[in-house]
Amino acid sequence: MSQRDPEYDRFGPWVIEISDEDPPPPLFQPHLTRPEAPLLSLKIPRKISRRDAHPGMDLYDYLVSLYEEDMVVLTRKDHDVEARTIRYLDVHHLSLRDELLRGILHLGVRDAPYDLPYNTVSGELMRRMVEIIRERYLPQEDTIAVDIEPVETTEMSFYFERLLREEQSDGGTMRPVATQTDTAMGALEEGVLRRVFFGLVDKRLLESLHLSDGRELKVIDRGQPFAYRWQSTYGRCETWIPLAGISAADWDWGDETDASPVTVTLDTGGGERRWNFTPNNPTLGSYRRFLTAVVGVNRR
Repeated sequence: MSQRDPEYDRFGPWVIEISDEDPPPPLFQPHLTRPEAPLLSLKIPRKISRRDAHPGMDLYDYLVSLYEEDMVVLTRKDHDVEARTIRYLDVHHLSLRDELLRGILHLGVRDAPYDLPYNTVSGELMRRMVEIIRERYLPQEDTIAVDIEPVETTEMSFYFERLLREEQSDGGTMRPVATQTDTAMGALEEGVLRRVFFGLVDKRLLESLHLSDGRELKVIDRGQPFAYRWQSTYGRCETWIPLAGISAADWDWGDETDASPVTVTLDTGGGERRWNFTPNNPTLGSYRRFLTAVVGVNRR
């Protein structure tokens, strides 16, 4: 009788936390040389179906270990391993994006951003990872004293209203600084022919919710700025940016002769992040004042 392979028996599309029951994959074991125990260690499987897996195969593409000041990512390269250490202080923004079963954790690291793929059935474990990073990539007391003006949020969809309630439940300190509702671009056109054209293609600017607690900027959106009539939008993306790391906020107001969206681009030090708004968005003025104040504080 052949010996059972516990790792193969428990293999699936899910991310697994390393424990006595689920030890590190044999391929990665020789590279685990740090003496301290990690705060959290996860192994992320290869994107293969179970019927294509077999006992003894290297079944995991990544092993991620989070420590007090940094994280170590071990990546399978055929039968070799590539190791990378990322300090939390070098993470200038991060985002968690999911669409159906596909998820991506993006780390905005200067000169070397990193994307970590995962199956969304393991979303809660990946959120634990995000929380560990966010607790350490900026000191808790590192807040910026800028005014957060009240923002009207009544025109958001039920879905985004629920997300806002979740953010503010249980004493949450995140407050809205800007919103963008789902808007048909044709509604912004003044010319009849262009309104008809945009109405036929039904190009829509998708929703986004921008919040801050004086320490971070958090943006929740659909993971893409626009969608067309024939496109279903199932995606969701959450982005966190330490306010102290925003070095510039550039506004592109588009072509005043058409319905071009307004684009704000934030320089985080770990790459740019940008979002779109309709030109008549009532929250743009206060959002621009907020970001201008943040950048002004950071340049002192």
